[in-house]
Amino acid sequence: MADPITLAVAAAVAGKVTEALDDGARAILRKLRKALRDRFGDDPDARRALDAARDDDGEDAILVEELATHMDGARRDDATIRELIAELRPYFDSGGGNVTNTITGNVEGIAIQARDIRGMNVDRP
Repeated sequence: MADPITLAVAAAVAGKVTEALDDGARAILRKLRKALRDRFGDDPDARRALDAARDDDGEDAILVEELATHMDGARRDDATIRELIAELRPYFDSGGGNVTNTITGNVEGIAIQARDIRGMNVDRP
């Protein structure tokens, strides 16, 4: 299974959360998408994973995870992809004890994004 940052970057590659990124991050993301398309051109399984995740706009967590797995392999073998993912890392890694949550797919019920919670009561209708 891919690490949480790679999963978040894969979700962005698939189209999820890109509106939250600044222009610089979106430019890096475009370069990464192109590099992945080029890299996956000879690998039908990886290309299918990229296309399926993009077709679903990153909404399906299983498709995003499959893409992230292929991205992990590409990152190990391809210096350009490794560098582009490293450039995107600060946009998805809060560091310093902060909390970063990435929700992919449909959420039914309550999704709470928080850091330190000391007692909480969530009423559901």
